[in-house]
Amino acid sequence: MNVPYEGDNPLVRADFPHGFVPGYGSGLAFKERAANGDLLFYCLTDRGPNGEGPNVPNPGGEGKMGSKLFPAPSFAPSIGVLRVSPGGASLESSMPIKTSSDESASGLPLPHGSLGSSAEIPVSDDLRFNPGGTVVFQANGIDSEAIAFDAKRNALWVADEYGPFLLKIDPATGIIEQRYGPGSGLPKVLALRRANRGMEGMTIDPASDRLHAFLQSPLSDGKAPYAPTGETEKVERYARFLRWIEFDPSAGKTQRMLAYPLDSADYADGHTGNAKLGDLVALGDGKFVVIEQGEGPHGAMVNQLMLVEIGDASDISDEQYNPGTSDLEKSSMCGEPVKRANWAAVTPLKKSLLLNLNSLGWVAEKAEGLALVDAHTLAITNDNDFGLKTRLYDASGVEINHADVTEIDVDEKGEIVAGAAATDTIRIASGAGHERPLTLWLLSFKQPLASFGREPN
Repeated sequence: MNVPYEGDNPLVRADFPHGFVPGYGSGLAFKERAANGDLLFYCLTDRGPNGEGPNVPNPGGEGKMGSKLFPAPSFAPSIGVLRVSPGGASLESSMPIKTSSDESASGLPLPHGSLGSSAEIPVSDDLRFNPGGTVVFQANGIDSEAIAFDAKRNALWVADEYGPFLLKIDPATGIIEQRYGPGSGLPKVLALRRANRGMEGMTIDPASDRLHAFLQSPLSDGKAPYAPTGETEKVERYARFLRWIEFDPSAGKTQRMLAYPLDSADYADGHTGNAKLGDLVALGDGKFVVIEQGEGPHGAMVNQLMLVEIGDASDISDEQYNPGTSDLEKSSMCGEPVKRANWAAVTPLKKSLLLNLNSLGWVAEKAEGLALVDAHTLAITNDNDFGLKTRLYDASGVEINHADVTEIDVDEKGEIVAGAAATDTIRIASGAGHERPLTLWLLSFKQPLASFGREPN
């Protein structure tokens, strides 16, 4: 199930002679326990093999824009079935997500100006945007990041980071039956999500028949005064919460919006924007387990499981909070009401640390799939980015360590003009050894997960 490399760079082909390794850890949902006791899970890829790219000329105007390298542009985001038996875990099957019976979805970015555009230019190995080539914008592009199995409707729900969108999918065919987005079932304000930090986590609570989902990071919408520094700072870096929604799948609309709190002390440089939440599962009775992760205050990635309780959390879709704007985020930064939206009046979701994954030996950067197996057991997968990473090499072919490709500019010919030497080379290469494997963990707790809560345990 490796993904074939579709470019013509011999160095990339040498690094990936069998294609890119499978990357089915972006989402996870428990399917069933087989008659022989094996555990079956739905698992999910994201948009496919891609890597950070340099800043390239804006094909629609002046200046430069960030880019992404797509070495396998024909890849269709896919849903797999993972089997866990006494002998280990194996990927049994894969089904592409489809927009119709005869068309698969694409992982390539949506066109500029369309709802859900990620504001990035797709490029191939030559670092050039070619509108007549295969690495182009696609109207049917999706960036799938979370999956939930809806037994009541015999449906799969997938969170699409591009929009963000919620997709209802037929599990037998992979065909998208319905799509909900900002202004059509989802709150309009979610369109202000930070590019590539859209809807990352999603679950269904069978007890209430509601979907719950959240953005990966705070909204991106300009700047606001930030009380701790006395400076005007970006909302996406310093807002003290991210947005969580409760969605009614029967009505096809959001019932309420809640605030997931973030503490600046938990993240590098005091930036709550360094938070990159992974996934969540419902425990019932308004309780959830959430993967909260990001670059910690000492620069290392921190991966934690948080117990989250709705309790008496405020519905921030209420008119008093100006729900169509980021005024509440700005209020959280400055400590004062902004156009009547007052963060001090909000009761956020209650969260507490359940488990530090790193303390158990978790080393992958991205814990992104989370599923509830039974009352005592969680399953977790990592996003291995299909085993690749963009790297910078000097003229002799030696890698330049710690280079930030996103700080490099290239011209219309794909040649480096700033941020690195003109003789340097940017290309897709193998990811770090500990990041390449697709990993699944099963965590068994002595007491039922739903018994954790407001009272000490």
